[in-house]
Amino acid sequence: MRFSILTLVTFLCLTIGAKAQIYKSARVVHLEDASNLSEIQRMEDTLVFYADSMRQTPIPEPRIAGSYAFIKTLKRYLKHKESFEFPAKKLSKKISIIQPEDKKFKIYTWDVVRSNTELRHYGALQLADGSFQPLIDVSDQVVRGAEDSTFFNMRWYGCIYYNIIQKKIGDQDAYFLFGYNGNSVDAERKIIEPFGFDRSGRAIFGAPVFAIKEKNRKRPKMRFVLEYQKRAKISLNYDKEKDMIIYDHCESSVGDYHKKNTFVPDGTYDGLVWDGRYWNQKNNVIQIVNLPAGQAPVDKPIKN
Repeated sequence: MRFSILTLVTFLCLTIGAKAQIYKSARVVHLEDASNLSEIQRMEDTLVFYADSMRQTPIPEPRIAGSYAFIKTLKRYLKHKESFEFPAKKLSKKISIIQPEDKKFKIYTWDVVRSNTELRHYGALQLADGSFQPLIDVSDQVVRGAEDSTFFNMRWYGCIYYNIIQKKIGDQDAYFLFGYNGNSVDAERKIIEPFGFDRSGRAIFGAPVFAIKEKNRKRPKMRFVLEYQKRAKISLNYDKEKDMIIYDHCESSVGDYHKKNTFVPDGTYDGLVWDGRYWNQKNNVIQIVNLPAGQAPVDKPIKN
């Protein structure tokens, strides 16, 4: 098949335009010459590049290829002797990296949209001694019972962790992870789960420390799962001033409490209070006051 000059020019313009559209969000990873960077800095730049590929590319195949390249590079990064102390400020803008107050470990988590109906969570646990453990997501296999289940690093209830707090159970440190799981067509979940290590040093997720009221009695749960309607705006986090976990109270928009995918916030807030052994559920922890028209909610309104 022969092309005229005009046809060839038109083809090239369309090709360049398409590439520009795909990569229009690309950013310069580092301004200085790569030869002046340390090995760990170059590895971080490579991770940032692959993170953009797996998160921003509009076509599924390059996203999946980018995620495999990211995982391969992350393994080399985690093995680097400087990686645990390295701040990874650029990488932390692309994926979640959390660390407890005692600095004993780091947890890296991210997700990849593999198709219109499939989202996968990925993660890695890095210890201060230089070792690391992969986190393998099996949340798509868990239809029910996540609240009563214990998971391990190779069978992990995948999510993106956005906070971590420490408490004491006797003389032992207890870690609690706050995560988000979007691996469902019509629902989302926010999760709080205990985290620790078994006798062999393997990561373990879940412990019966949530005293949740069910059918007029409290029964310990392995983790706290707040499931709600897709794209509803739900808060679930630790409030340091109040020293409690506060979250949106949700109700079914169709009056059916069995259908978690219909749950939306009703404007009130519940909480979980730590007593040294359990997180105890407490209702209506933030009082909503209906003020008369024209009355300010504070004695001295803030002025700009």
